[in-house]
Amino acid sequence: MPISVSTDPIRPTERQAFWTEAICRSFANIETKPLGSTTVSGHFEFVEIADAKLVRFDSSPQCYTRDARLVSRAGSDEFMFDFQRRGRSLIVQAGNEGTIEPGYGVLYDARRPFEDRLFGPGQRVELLMATVPAASLLRSVPEAEQLCAKPIPLSGTVARAIAALVRDAISRPNTPAKQSEPDIVAYLSAMLRLAAGTSHELSRPSLFRLIDTYLRANIAAIRPAPALAAEFGVSERTFHRIFADQETTFERHVLHLRVELFRNLLRQDSLSDVSITRLALQCGFSDAAHGSRTFKERFGITPRDFRESAHSPRP
Repeated sequence: MPISVSTDPIRPTERQAFWTEAICRSFANIETKPLGSTTVSGHFEFVEIADAKLVRFDSSPQCYTRDARLVSRAGSDEFMFDFQRRGRSLIVQAGNEGTIEPGYGVLYDARRPFEDRLFGPGQRVELLMATVPAASLLRSVPEAEQLCAKPIPLSGTVARAIAALVRDAISRPNTPAKQSEPDIVAYLSAMLRLAAGTSHELSRPSLFRLIDTYLRANIAAIRPAPALAAEFGVSERTFHRIFADQETTFERHVLHLRVELFRNLLRQDSLSDVSITRLALQCGFSDAAHGSRTFKERFGITPRDFRESAHSPRP
């Protein structure tokens, strides 16, 4: 389960020290300083997956720094990547300076001094962070140091799917249950290669996880296999092999995701007044009849009867 930290229960005069200590103890040895007169506030969720640290981070405008003294004392041997979601970041490292807007990411070398100023509208800044061992990333992308402090677009399908995978790994670290832990270094490496204008070089198992994440996020309107294969940078033949490796097909997997989502929505008390037709369409079925027929074939019960049993009083 993720570790959650918030400044909300802390007295305003003690928040700065608390916030800095919590960050240093969890995922990064840095110094913090508020920007402007806004009272320090923030929260983060942190989870470790293999040798990677993943964070969903939200704070008031602040400056985060690691100077030469702190680098020497901390002895960090990592690279960090930020996925900007709200507000802006101004990152400075080794003479490079970049302003990172939402829809972009940035890599920086935690082995060297850096300064990161987070600011934005509404006095809130939100981002996802991934920290990985430097040696692992450099083996995969030897030119990674040259990409530091430069805006990296997250607009492509692969990059957006990687951002969604990181987000899901933080909020739902144990799903999908049958899959091994995601190789965060491989996914960050793929994103950096694409930013450098080369192919992502992801393995078929890694691509399956990424495509699965994309399908779950876009279940209501999934494009045909040829279009998705092109967006994920593989041939249509390889695209179908990715699913064959999992002993399924693209079509069967999509149907599986839709009917599982349908069942989960029918279970939710907050959706008990929403029509079955609307829920079926939300899951990507062409109509209620298709959704109901598929549901009964899978679970041996109609959606209506399943919903009634799920919400009926129990002794």
